[in-house]
Amino acid sequence: MTEISLAPEPALELGHFAISNTMTATVLTTLLIIVLAIFVRRGAGIVPSRAQVLFESFFTFFLDQITMAVGSEKKARQLVPIIMTFFTFIFISNLFILLPFVSVLVTGEGFPFLRTPTTDYSMTIALAFMIIAGSHVMALFISPLGHVSNFIRLKGFLKIRKPMDFLMAIIDFFLGILEVVSEVAKVFSLATRLFGNIVAGEVVIAIVVGLMFATKFIVPIPFIVIASFAGVVQAFVFTLLSLLFMSMNIRHASHSH
Repeated sequence: MTEISLAPEPALELGHFAISNTMTATVLTTLLIIVLAIFVRRGAGIVPSRAQVLFESFFTFFLDQITMAVGSEKKARQLVPIIMTFFTFIFISNLFILLPFVSVLVTGEGFPFLRTPTTDYSMTIALAFMIIAGSHVMALFISPLGHVSNFIRLKGFLKIRKPMDFLMAIIDFFLGILEVVSEVAKVFSLATRLFGNIVAGEVVIAIVVGLMFATKFIVPIPFIVIASFAGVVQAFVFTLLSLLFMSMNIRHASHSH
């Protein structure tokens, strides 16, 4: 019988602290990214290697997207490392299920030692929070008062000349509060979209494996391919939506500057 758990299972215990299998997978994913970066860096040259060509293609793609979003190539080049790091991490995390040794390693309690990092809701929440919070930090550096005034709208109260002005000031103030709620909602929207799609793919694979135990190495292959494709798409969707939210805050701050 196939057991499906939305919550990550414990993989290690360090004293009184339990380390989940999604955390061990996160550490492994981070090490893979570091090794990949070193490999591409060492192979870089005037005559580009295949890895370098692939990396430069992604770099150019994201540079163009960011330039269109923020309207400045100079700012885009500052954001490219952040955006590409998020994309690479999510891309590898979503395809974690394809690693051959993932399903083999188990703990003494029978739990998998490694589990796709993005099937942990707290992980996707953390990724989304870093994106949204980071965009606000950048906007504050550009125009502190202008960015804060987008959410705490008090200017209307300074222009009250008649009763209607007071009513409009109250409405504008509550619209600012709705903007705050909207920013919080963006975090959960980004996180839930990524989490839901990746978990759904793994649940389908687990169910198929449970139903087709005798041919579990052949039947799940089409579903693994579909889930992997969805993982790639979600990596792009998460990254491009993150870029959209970041560019909105940066543009608003720039206009207020």
